[in-house]
Parts: sequence; structure tokens; C-alpha cells
Amino acid sequence: MNNFKQAPLVISAIITMFAFSTCKKERPQLGTAPTVNDATFIASPSAANPNIIDFALSNTELLASWDFGNGLTGTGSSPSSSYPYAGTYTVTVRIFTQGGSAESSQEVVIAVDDPSLINNPLYTMLSGGPSGPGSKTWHVDSANAGHLGVGPDPISALGNVPEWWAAGANEKPGCGLYDDRYVFHIDGFEFDMECNGDVYVHNTLSADFPGSFMNLGDYTAPYSDQLDETWVITEGADTTLTLSGDSFLGLYSGVNTYKIISLSETEMWLQYKHSCSCSDDGLLHWYLRLIPE
Repeated sequence: MNNFKQAPLVISAIITMFAFSTCKKERPQLGTAPTVNDATFIASPSAANPNIIDFALSNTELLASWDFGNGLTGTGSSPSSSYPYAGTYTVTVRIFTQGGSAESSQEVVIAVDDPSLINNPLYTMLSGGPSGPGSKTWHVDSANAGHLGVGPDPISALGNVPEWWAAGANEKPGCGLYDDRYVFHIDGFEFDMECNGDVYVHNTLSADFPGSFMNLGDYTAPYSDQLDETWVITEGADTTLTLSGDSFLGLYSGVNTYKIISLSETEMWLQYKHSCSCSDDGLLHWYLRLIPE
């Protein structure tokens, strides 16, 4: 009789234990972290040109990010990169799995120069080219209206134009914008940002620059020259110019990649994003016009 009365309690306990066990979540298994051996790769001169190196990751199924040691980067398991100048370059690949990441490096030795690899009209217009003086210096076209402006992102039917606002001639004097100089070298694709002690920064990003102060709508900020950086032109449906490190062009908007709308010997017209996600500034394009020194 007593056992019969206790049966409901036992059944209730079993049900509770079953419910607990079925609701318990399994801890996710991330897998084993990769090792340096997993990141090994082969570097081989291409059949077309010994200054173009083909890379092959040992495990082609892994995600991979490359630093080719020449100022360029890439992704994928079998990328290629060109080396116009003789020298020794350290190439690094980082692989990624659910368990973590690993990297390995090796040196690539280029025996002789190959100027044909930099005989690109865009390179020549930007830097003077392999037969030029070695570098070309650009600055904001402050004397002409429209040297800085803003338009919608995505663009409207009007196209790549600063339809919302365009600066008038010399509208931003003394802000740290007009005295900046941007030097593009053809040798090693080096880039120098000479800012004469300060730069002009969008007001939504001023907190990233200690000592900045409001100046004609945005902020002037103390800043040091960014020297020995690199530049890369990536050609495609949208041809872009990307700078390395903490260097940038014009009014700082949080990015250092610029869409080239047009580039000639005498003018460079660029469009670039705004990194702020706030409602007022997140969906816009900046526009910048530069001219050579």
C-alpha cells in the first residue's frame, strides 16, 4: 500500500529528469586548431613570367588570407602576385578553421627587374610611371568649386556626383585639408602622406583623434606624416585605389579605399564611403578632386 502511494512521486521524478536531459544544450565543438604545417604553401614562377609568382596552399579547402610582401594582399588557395622589382620578399599566409587560425611565411627571391609589369597607364598617370621622375605629388584642388562634396549611397539617376553638397572654392581654409600633400612613388608602390601636423576629420569620427577641435563644420586634428606606406590600384567594374596603414586622402571618413571615377595626368576624381553607421551619415558617398603639384 505504501509503495503504491509513493509511485506518483517516483514517476514525477523520472519525468523531471527526462525533461532536464532533453532540454540540456550540447556544448558546440569547435574542432582542432590548425598548425603551421596546415598553412604550408608552394611558391613557383609562373609559366608566363618569372616575376609573376603562383602560390598553392597545401590544403585547398581552407580559408586563406595572403600578404604577398610587395604591398599587395589576396585571398584563396591558389592566388598569384607580380613583383616588378628584384629583391627578396617575405610572403605570409594565414589560414582559418572553426578551431582557430595559423600562419606560415617564406621568402620569394626575384632576380631581375621587369618594368613591363608596371607599364600601366593608371600607374603612369598616378605616379609618373617607370620612365618618369619616380614619384608624383597630388593635393586637393581647393581653388575650384566641387573639390569636396557629398552624394547619396547608392547613387541616384544623376550618377557619381556630389548632388547633396559641394564645397565652394577655398571654402575650407585653415582646416588642415588644403596643405596636405600625397606622394605616389612607382618604386615599390610607396606612398607618403605629408599632412604638415594636422588633418581634417568628419565630426562623427573626431573622438578617434585626441586633441581635435571643431573647425568649419567638422574637426581639425593633430596628425603626423604617414610615410613609407603603399598604394594599390585594383582594376575591375569599379577601379579602386587603396592606401595602407593609417594614411588617407582628403577629409577623413574612416576609410582608405577610393573608387577612381576618373584619372588623368592633370586630375584625379574620387568617390569614397563613410564608415559611420549613424542615420545621418551612414548612407552617403564623399567626393574628392585632386590635382598634381
